[in-house]
Amino acid sequence: MPVQQFGELLSDPKKLTQHLIKVILVSFVLALLAMYFVDQQVSLYFAEKEVTALWRKPARILTDVALSEYYFAAALIIWAFCKWVAPHVGALKSHLSRVDYYRRWGLNLLVSLLVAGVITHIIKFTAGRQRPHKTPDFDPHIFTPFTTHWHWHSFSSGHSQVIFTVATMMSVAFPRFRWFWIPFAMLVCLTRVVVHDHFVSDIIFGACVGYVGTLLALQLMRQKTQNGLY
Repeated sequence: MPVQQFGELLSDPKKLTQHLIKVILVSFVLALLAMYFVDQQVSLYFAEKEVTALWRKPARILTDVALSEYYFAAALIIWAFCKWVAPHVGALKSHLSRVDYYRRWGLNLLVSLLVAGVITHIIKFTAGRQRPHKTPDFDPHIFTPFTTHWHWHSFSSGHSQVIFTVATMMSVAFPRFRWFWIPFAMLVCLTRVVVHDHFVSDIIFGACVGYVGTLLALQLMRQKTQNGLY
């Protein structure tokens, strides 16, 4: 869905529901196929000594780009600056409409992270999928539902959810650079597989949750508050 169509999508609840169902179903099918045909093989590939020596260290560095605390802090700072500081800065007084847009954008980012994050943790707790690094052969079919230990919180990927939430929101704010946000988010997601914290199926559905959760949050902010972006 091109970002310029988000406004049209969010203004039509029926169309939004159909879109979200389609995205969830496609993502779930892709994740299911990956679970049976791709997950173990890809994890084994990234466990090979030559591959590990080449990719693990840079992947470990890049994967931290998706830590949620960075974006919660950024959202709060943008919202607070645009609400209380920017309106009193002389150079910005002629751009108050833009300042107010970024105030609302920061608030929407914060809500998106919260909504998508809650969905992710419910799925993690319910599924109880064991992380790849917990078995020597990277068995992708071990599930212990309703456990709180992070070793059984592989599905779905929280980092993937966070980076796709951010990528979607960045596409809303800076649509001319949307060609960058999503590919970069996909690259960050892949690092979760390289470092053996997740399977391919985990990052597929994690990305789905990030996107779907963001649209749900944008719709919530549009309908229930005066701080919607559309």
